[in-house]
Amino acid sequence: MLNDNQHFHFIGICGIGMSGIAKILLQQGFKVSGCDAQIDEQRATELQSLGCMISTHQSPNCHNPAISTLIRSSDVPLTHPEIVRAEQKNITIRLRAEILAKIMQEKISIAVAGAHGKTTTTSLLAHVLLQAHAHPTIIVGGHMHEINSNAQLGSGKFLVAESDESDRSFLLLPKTYSIVTNIDREHLNTYKDFAEIQQTFVQFLNQLPTDGCNVICLDDPGIQSILPKIETPFLTYGTTPQADFYIHNIKLFPDFSEFEVKRMDQQSLGVFKVSLPGMHNVLNASGVIALCLQLGIDLQAIKNGLQSFQGVDRRFTRKGISKNQGAIIFDDYGHHPRELAVTFQVAQTKAQGKIVVIFQPQRFSRTKHLWDDFVQTLAHAPIDHLILTDIYAASEPAVAGITSQNLALAIQTCNPKAQVQFIPFGDHGEQILQTLDDLLEKDDLVLFQGAGKVNKLIKYLLA
Repeated sequence: MLNDNQHFHFIGICGIGMSGIAKILLQQGFKVSGCDAQIDEQRATELQSLGCMISTHQSPNCHNPAISTLIRSSDVPLTHPEIVRAEQKNITIRLRAEILAKIMQEKISIAVAGAHGKTTTTSLLAHVLLQAHAHPTIIVGGHMHEINSNAQLGSGKFLVAESDESDRSFLLLPKTYSIVTNIDREHLNTYKDFAEIQQTFVQFLNQLPTDGCNVICLDDPGIQSILPKIETPFLTYGTTPQADFYIHNIKLFPDFSEFEVKRMDQQSLGVFKVSLPGMHNVLNASGVIALCLQLGIDLQAIKNGLQSFQGVDRRFTRKGISKNQGAIIFDDYGHHPRELAVTFQVAQTKAQGKIVVIFQPQRFSRTKHLWDDFVQTLAHAPIDHLILTDIYAASEPAVAGITSQNLALAIQTCNPKAQVQFIPFGDHGEQILQTLDDLLEKDDLVLFQGAGKVNKLIKYLLA
C-alpha cells in the first residue's frame, strides 16, 4: 500500500505512460508534481486541473522538502539532474512500473501484454467493463475516446492496465488475469534474441495466483511454441478449432468487423460486431470476450461494448480532410513492420484514391535490428507513394549507416517500381508539407505513420 503522506515527483510526467499513473495518484488524493522537456498540452492541462505542478525544464523541484518519491522510466539516465538532486537529498527513487505495481495491488488486476495490439486491447477491455457498469480503474498507453484520457480511477473491483515488456518491467506487475496478444521480435535493444523475449513472456505468464487465468492468442506462432512452458491456468482464442474460443465466419468491412465465436464444446456464443476494421482487431476483440467471460461479465454487455467502442487516438484515427485538395487524413502510431503491414491492409479497404504514407521510423536500434523486415514490408506495401523522414531517436544515440535516407535507397533497390522518397523533417516539416501539397488529390488517403512527431504536421493540412 502507498503512504497517504507521500509526494510523488515524475520525470517526464507528460509521457503517455507516466501521465496515466500520475492521474490515478492525484485522483487518490496524493500530492504529485513533475517536469518534462516536451510538454503535451492536453495531458498537462488534465494533470494541472487535478492540482499537479508541472515544470517545463529541469527546475529545482527536488529541492522541495515535501517530495518523498521520485519516479522515472527506465529510459531516463541516472545522470539526469533530477535524479542527481534526489540522491543528494536521500529521496526515494522508483521506476514507473514499481508504482504501477503498488496501485495494482489494491484491485483485482488485469494486465494486457504483447508486442502489438495491447493498447487497443486494453482500451477495448476497459470500455466493455465500463459498459457493463463494473466501474474499472483504467491505465492505458493511449488516449481513450470514451473517457477522453489515458487513465481513470474507478470505484469497482477491477483494474485494467497496459503492461510494458520493452524493459521487462511487466514482470513487476501483480495480476490475477492477463491477456497476451502476440510475441514478436521487438525491443532488441533490451533482449539478445527472440528466444529471450519468449522466455520473458513465459515468466510473465507463470507469475499468476492459483485462482487467476491467462488468455492467449493461439494464432500467434511466438505463443504457440511456448505453450508447453506455461504452468499456470490459461485459455486460448484464435481461428483454429483447437482454440478454447474459436473464431470463424469472419467478415471484414472498411469500418467494422463481424465474427462468430464458439467454445471448445462447440457452444456458439453468437455473432459479435466490433467497431474496428482488420483481422488483427478481430483477434484483439476475441481476447477481450474470453477474458470478460472469465470475469463473469454478461454476454450481451460484452457484445454491446464491442460494438459501441470508439477507439484509441493514433490507432488509424481519422483526423479530417486536407484543406487544399480534399484528401482524407489518418494518423497511426504503429512503428514495427508487422504493425505497418496490418495498417496498410486496412488503408487499402478504405482508400478511394491514392494511398500516400508519411512514415517516421522510431529508434535507431529498432530500425537497425529490423532493417530487412522494414525493407520488405515497405517495398511491397499496397500503397502508391511513400515519404520517409528522419528517424525519431527517442533519446537513443545515432547508429552509423542507419538512416531513413539509406532505408529509402534499400526499398528502391528491393522494388524499383516503389514510389519512395526521403524528405528531411527540418524544423517544422515544411518540405514534407510542400511535397504533399503538390502530390495530393481529392479523395486520396493520407496516412501519417509512426510513434514520433510526424503526426504534428497534420494540423497544417486540415481544412
